[in-house]
Amino acid sequence: MKNKMENVLQQNFIAIWHHFLSFEISRSKFAVETWGSGNAYLIFQVIAWHHILVMSDQAESKIREEAVELWFKLTKTGFKTRSVLTYTLISSLTSLSIETVRRHVKKLEENNWVSYSKKEGVKFRPSEENNKFLADVFNVKEVKDLGHLLDIIEKQK
Repeated sequence: MKNKMENVLQQNFIAIWHHFLSFEISRSKFAVETWGSGNAYLIFQVIAWHHILVMSDQAESKIREEAVELWFKLTKTGFKTRSVLTYTLISSLTSLSIETVRRHVKKLEENNWVSYSKKEGVKFRPSEENNKFLADVFNVKEVKDLGHLLDIIEKQK
């Protein structure tokens, strides 16, 4: 059984899909420029996804501004979680080899994006400058561009 939005996409495919692909291409291009390669981008995306999943357990609000505040706070203080992001899990989620994941995590660590230990796994630990770029530039562009795509989809309903 099709859900409502799937039906909207099926009925308006030509009017919507090229906008979706444009969103994906634009986001991917900016991410590859930022993290240096497609593989590094995929790996970083999984790390950021894991960070926000763990963070969402402590979020009391859905508002972006408050989420960003919590993001910055927990990046500095860390948080207790039983969830460990391993090379194996990243490999599984990205379809990249464990060695490729290990190599790119090491580069992300050298560029002050993450930390790694066998006990705690891969953790999002950016420098203040990197975190500010991610929240104030990269994610602002994502939200704007995704909002534009959703406006296009909404008009097709």
